[in-house]
Amino acid sequence: MVNGLLKTAQGVPPGVSTTLLPHQDATMKLEAMKCLVDILKSMGDWMNKQLRIPDPHSPKKSEAGDNNSEPGSLLLVNGNTDEPMEASDTFSEPFSDVSDVSAIEQRRAYKLELQEGISLFNRRPKKGIEFLINANKVGNSPKDIAAFLKNASGLNKTLIGDYLGEREELSLKVMHAYVDSFDFQGMEFDEAIRAFLLGFRLSGEAQKIDRIMEKFAERYFKCNPKAFTSADTAYKLAFSVILLNTDAHNPMVKNKMSAADFIRNNHGIDDGKDLADEYLRSLFERISRNEIKMNEDDLAVQRKMSVNSNRILGVDSILNIVIRKRGEENTESSDDLMRHMQEQFKEKAHKSE
Repeated sequence: MVNGLLKTAQGVPPGVSTTLLPHQDATMKLEAMKCLVDILKSMGDWMNKQLRIPDPHSPKKSEAGDNNSEPGSLLLVNGNTDEPMEASDTFSEPFSDVSDVSAIEQRRAYKLELQEGISLFNRRPKKGIEFLINANKVGNSPKDIAAFLKNASGLNKTLIGDYLGEREELSLKVMHAYVDSFDFQGMEFDEAIRAFLLGFRLSGEAQKIDRIMEKFAERYFKCNPKAFTSADTAYKLAFSVILLNTDAHNPMVKNKMSAADFIRNNHGIDDGKDLADEYLRSLFERISRNEIKMNEDDLAVQRKMSVNSNRILGVDSILNIVIRKRGEENTESSDDLMRHMQEQFKEKAHKSE
């Protein structure tokens, strides 16, 4: 069908006889061109849905229409600027259609190259970012890269977290720009974590989780300086919240943590002082009712890549980080927060086997 339309749009080859009159031939070519343009538009729309990529180049049909009303844009009759010649419709539509075809082709080329970069990122994140920068699909500043990781569709959320946790200079700057792009002012602590972890998965590596969550805590405290005594409190509470989320919503854990357990486990984390019981109880209830997770579409894809939900959240790594952190501070307590939580979690996991 497309080949037939293409031949019709090209017209009768020179030297070949035809029964069509000139105006009939022109009409046939015009209609064939319109059909080809409609096919290309449909293919472009289909690609948009398949690639799920923001479109940076949208055809400006309204502007084209406005330009046609300007002096010199149409052939006029006897200097009358209000009435175009009859032939103008015949000539302007093919030109507009050709312009549409060119725009669609440019969009297609852009999206294919962008998709190639995304596909490479999903295999080798650093190489993918390098490719996208060289192809002028992403700016080379940390803010530009962070915005791309935060907003682009089709990126593997686990690999985003992996990239953000790297210690190389560029990745570290990108991670800082990514976290600083969030405004946590006035947000409840669990609401902030929920918004933060919506776009990526924490890596399973302890050091990567440590870097990301330490920066999150710093950002939350900067946005809410009266919430805690220091950013370190937010850092410790963040891991406690993530562990509670796993405990409450992991079906493998049969004996769930109670509100009293959660309050007791967080004893003394605010630079030796206790957070208000009511604050912790409210936090416990909200997380127990509403799991912290990614978007449903992303979650379905990521589950295929994960063996179990413990590994997804890197629970063992999280526990080791916080225990090490508290050990470095030489904070001795009979009710050491994370040591107690580690023993409790392992005991529950063992009972559920």
